[in-house]
Amino acid sequence: MKKYLLIIALPVFLFSQTYMTKIEPYEEYTIYSQTSGQIVNLDKNDETKIVNKVLIKLDDSLEQKQLKIYKNQLDLNKQKLKIYETSYGKFIKIRGKSQSDKDDKYSELLDIRLSIDSLKLSIEELRDIISKKTIKIDNLYVKNFLVDKGDYVSTGAQLATVQDISKSKLIVYVSASDYKDIKTKKIYLDDKISSAYIEKIDKTLDETYVSAHKVTIVLDNKNFGKVTKVEFKYE
Repeated sequence: MKKYLLIIALPVFLFSQTYMTKIEPYEEYTIYSQTSGQIVNLDKNDETKIVNKVLIKLDDSLEQKQLKIYKNQLDLNKQKLKIYETSYGKFIKIRGKSQSDKDDKYSELLDIRLSIDSLKLSIEELRDIISKKTIKIDNLYVKNFLVDKGDYVSTGAQLATVQDISKSKLIVYVSASDYKDIKTKKIYLDDKISSAYIEKIDKTLDETYVSAHKVTIVLDNKNFGKVTKVEFKYE
């Protein structure tokens, strides 16, 4: 019986051009907070489940109040602008008004326009902050939360680790001989030809696995963590 030297923690390639590695989720992400605030919505029961909803929500009550104030101020300034524009149009037609008086009146008009532009910018900035306080994920597996409900988090804080398990992948470090004609060979998994395909091949040699090329194989197998034998062979 042929025996293989196997280090489970790391993919290795053997002298027989047989590679041993383990099945991993297709992608893994760390969710970071894009703004600061207190966590008001987080359900620990979502851990180890596929989630398609709001995962974490930060308190946005102050921003919502400020947004309401800004919107009201914007409406009032727009009304004020209409009045001033009408007034200015009449003012410059009055005989006897000096150029200095006309300039002062126009300056007041510009101040209102600048206030409106500033309020519009403030509203957009607040809306951006508010949107970042609601973190939704679509069909991702929640591996674990790194915070709890009630925690106050700052910008850049790690919140959760999630994974795309809609498919899986294998990372294999292949020898130069396999790399040379790897695209012309079929992928065998555990001695059986498979429908797995190569997604990416690193053309440069790997720094850790000397004289080896990193190959990413995509497959449909949810046995995550299972050690799998990989071979590249002609049919």
